[in-house]
Formats: sequence, C-alpha cells, structure tokens
Amino acid sequence: MAWLVAEHGSLAAVAQKVAHLATTTDDVMSIERALRRLRRRGNLDGGDWGRRLLYVFGLPRSVEEGLKWMGVYHSRFADLPLPLCLAQLRLWDRPPVSASRARVWIALGFASAALRQRDLGGAEAALGQARVAGAASAAARIEVALLEAFLGSRRGERERARGRLEEAGRHLAEEGLSSEERACLHARWIDQRAFQLNHPPPGEEPDWGGALALYASISAEDIHPFVSYRRDAGLAYGRWKLGDRAAAIVLAEAACRHAGDSGFIRLRAMALLLLARILGDEEGAAARARAIQIARRLEDEELLWRGARLAAR
Repeated sequence: MAWLVAEHGSLAAVAQKVAHLATTTDDVMSIERALRRLRRRGNLDGGDWGRRLLYVFGLPRSVEEGLKWMGVYHSRFADLPLPLCLAQLRLWDRPPVSASRARVWIALGFASAALRQRDLGGAEAALGQARVAGAASAAARIEVALLEAFLGSRRGERERARGRLEEAGRHLAEEGLSSEERACLHARWIDQRAFQLNHPPPGEEPDWGGALALYASISAEDIHPFVSYRRDAGLAYGRWKLGDRAAAIVLAEAACRHAGDSGFIRLRAMALLLLARILGDEEGAAARARAIQIARRLEDEELLWRGARLAAR
C-alpha cells in the first residue's frame, strides 16, 4: 500500500485507477474506503481487495526485481550454496507472491536449482509451472525458452531444443529489455546454439568453426562480466578443438578472471574445469581440484558430476 501511494500520489488516485482498470461495480469512494481498511491490516492476508490490487498493479518493483534475481540463470543467485537457494525460493513461494504474475520467477528459480541437482524431472515440472504462471515480460519469456532448450539438449531432444531456441531468438527482438539484460540473454542464446554445433547427433561431424564464429559474434565490449566470461569460455573451447592450445589456454584463463573478479563463483568453477580439460590430466590437476572444491562448498551436484567426469577421462 505504501508503494502504491508513493507511486500514484495518493490513496484516492490508486482507487481511481482500480475503478478504471478492474472489473468492479464499486464507486471510487467505496474503493478508497476498502483500501484504507486494507492498509490497516499490515502483513495479514489481504483478502479479495488484496487480490484485486495484485491483479491491477502486481507486486512492488523492488520485490519483483528481487524475485527476478532468484529466477535468472545469469544472476549471482546461483553462486549461493544450493540449499540456501532452495530455502530462499521456498520462503517466497507463498501468497502474495504465489498469487501474482511474478511467481514465474520462483518457478524458474526452482527449475535452475533442479538442474544443479541433476534432477531433470524436477526441472521439467518447475518449467511447466512457469509456463502456467505466464511470462508477462520479454525477459521471463526468454528465460523459460532458454531453460527448456537446455533441458531438451540434456535429454537429447534436439528438435525441442531447436524450437525453443528459435522462440528465444524471436523474443530477444522485443522491447522492454535493458542493454545488460539483452546482452546476457543473447550470450546464453549464442552459447546454446553453439552447443548444437559442437555436439551433433551420432554420425555427424562437429562444426567447430561454426561454433567458434558464433562465440566471436558476442560483443567484445565490457558490457557485463557474464557476457565476457561466456564469450571467452566459448572461444577457448573452440580454439582448443581446432588445435590452437596456446590461444585456448589464454582465453580460458581470461574466462576465469571475468568470473572470479566479478564474484561469479559457479562460473569460475566451470572455467577452471574447462582450463583443466585444455591443460590435460597432469597440468590441469590443480585447476580441476580447485573447481571441485568450489563445487563442494556450493553443494552443487552438477558441478561435482562435471569434475568427476573430467577426472575419469
């Protein structure tokens, strides 16, 4: 209520907007009296009028931005230990959030957490909830499509992954995204498209050069640390596969710096694992050990699995 009054100037102005936008037969004075009663309820359930306000205005921007932070893959929410991430998501997964449009971010947060747990079924269920919640913003629509494409790739459902990437590409052209937000989402979109080229179906040859060109198309400007990390990590992998080990090492080390210097701990672990692969078993042992230590502290099963798989090669 305090946010609505600050946003619109007075309780009377809020009542007028409700009367204009909501499906109600109440006059403005009746609505204003109802809102005054609602304001006195503090943190108690808002009842019917609380639900009407959520329908018309949504949650306060500061609250929705916090929820979005928990639902976006490229935020630093994923750098928290996994149990803490789940505890925060469960804390917010209740009214009024669960009754608002912003619940899509909670569902997306649960989907990302399930992927970190290597629980593909749980990720599928959470993404289904995100679809049901409805994505009111371009950012949410892209996030849903990218996570579904990632899940499709993990399950070997190439057509599903391709279709979701096409959907994400269309939404990237929409308005309503900040420059940093668009750059991060675009880098993730490029990364998943490159993955398709680097990991073709059985019987087909990888297109290392095509994937490398996609990563090179990501802006080299210092727009956001995630973008810089994603670009250099992708280029490092491509250079390594094409036989340029020296350049690959330089790029992988740069990816480590982009992630670590900006506090993206999980991305740093991923970059260290990439560096370990490029260096090989003996030279890469220290980098691999550091990545596994990070994964253990984050209690991140996906990173631990990647580290174990690398050690077994």
